Amino acid sequence: MLKQKIEILKWYHANGKNQTKTADHFDQKYPNLKLQQHHVSKWLKEEPKYQEQWEQSSGAHSCKAKQIHQTTHPEVTEMLELWITMAMVHNLLITGDVLDQKWTEFADRVGVLEDEQLCLSEGWC
Repeated sequence: MLKQKIEILKWYHANGKNQTKTADHFDQKYPNLKLQQHHVSKWLKEEPKYQEQWEQSSGAHSCKAKQIHQTTHPEVTEMLELWITMAMVHNLLITGDVLDQKWTEFADRVGVLEDEQLCLSEGWC
């Protein structure tokens, strides 16, 4: 996820530029990532690309997918991203159905009209 890569790379630069130390630190913070030194090394090689994507996506409002996509309801996306991060920290199972339910729940909370809500499907349409 782009936001996590940026967070990890910033920490790397601010804490002695040690790839193994960085991987160990974030492996504890994000155990589902199963972060290892070679991941940090690969991300460092691609850092300019990630920084450009981050800047183009306005940072905090970026989609955490591999490719950045615009959203009609950024407040719902932000709530869902936060929930996904917490679910990963707590090793919760995240399925398409759960994501669909959570998106709808968050959309309802912020007052997105029913006809403006996502209609998610299983797999490819």
